[in-house]
Amino acid sequence: EITDVDLPLLDYSLAVYYILMPAEASTNLARFDGVRYGLSAQGENVIDSYKKTRGEGFGKEVRRRIMLGTYVLSHGYYDAYYNKANQLRRVIEADLAKVFKDIDAIVTPTSPTPAFRAGEKSQDPLQMYLSDIFTVSANIAGVPAISIPSGETRDGLPLSLQLMASHFREDILFNIGKAFENKNR
Repeated sequence: EITDVDLPLLDYSLAVYYILMPAEASTNLARFDGVRYGLSAQGENVIDSYKKTRGEGFGKEVRRRIMLGTYVLSHGYYDAYYNKANQLRRVIEADLAKVFKDIDAIVTPTSPTPAFRAGEKSQDPLQMYLSDIFTVSANIAGVPAISIPSGETRDGLPLSLQLMASHFREDILFNIGKAFENKNR
């Protein structure tokens, strides 16, 4: 049986995700300083070695996320951004938990547009981030989700659906995914 669900706070999921995720990535990647963990690039002095290690050891996107996370966690912004995003995360988790008492799974598109060709958006990180709008809610709420192929555009670009279920209910996702796959063979 298919039913509509109302989850208005999911509109904030993308903003919450892009506050929490870089903050968590920043703190987790801070240990990869070339001293105990990660690549160690030798420089002329300690500061130069540190700069080379961080510059060579992380790609452009990782460095972007570390910088954003460091900003979010800095003095004066921690309460304004990180704490508020964490509070909203808990409300989104509770909303999803309440919905999952009455339904088995939530179905959404995986992204708002068909897949883009390789490299097409690589110079526009914001467009790439916005394509995560439907998938980040599962990440911030910690619920299982799976994307399954659902067809393709006239140009042959893949389309997919995302299924989300309650905590520890991956079996529901696998069963729906398998039934969908068998039906569309």
